Amino acid sequence: MKYLVAHLLSGDAKRFHLELSRELSDRYRTLPLYERIPPHVTVKPPFETDENGIAEVERILRAFAVGKRAPRLHFSGFGRFGFRTVFMDINKSEDAISFARRTIQTLNTNLSWMSPMPLEGNKLHASVARFLTRRQYRRIWRHVKGMGKPSFESTLDNLTILKKTGKAWEVHATIYLRSFDDASFALPIFTEHTESSLVS
Repeated sequence: MKYLVAHLLSGDAKRFHLELSRELSDRYRTLPLYERIPPHVTVKPPFETDENGIAEVERILRAFAVGKRAPRLHFSGFGRFGFRTVFMDINKSEDAISFARRTIQTLNTNLSWMSPMPLEGNKLHASVARFLTRRQYRRIWRHVKGMGKPSFESTLDNLTILKKTGKAWEVHATIYLRSFDDASFALPIFTEHTESSLVS
């Protein structure tokens, strides 16, 4: 099975992401990301493993999350990877970037079968359009740049394992971190596994 580790968006950032990704898909005939995967920020890019392997991933993430406060996230404007991907940009979020890199390092160090990915953790982002042609990219880039710099404050308050099922990614398990302002942050909060809760 194929999995990835992500942070699921919530609140205004999630609503904005859903509305924009749906609008771009409908207007410019792009892949409907909003139907395929919950609004998210990738922490560990997709990897393949079996049930025992993903149980190890969960165990390590839970142990890593103990005592960790949720770092702040700041979304501002848009960025791109070449012409293939347009995303909501994350900046002024050094703590979140550091947290994501430590998460990746913990997984790569403790799992002999987990291969490091090129540039993983270097650029946190939330894709709103992917697998674009050059024509689609030019039109979408003009569209989003005309929106100015939408800005959202949030926290990286969860680490979520997503599992590929058919063409869609579903929530496998979520670990919630304590609020930055929560004095009782000694332990993370865990959700039960779910095989059918596709977040929209």
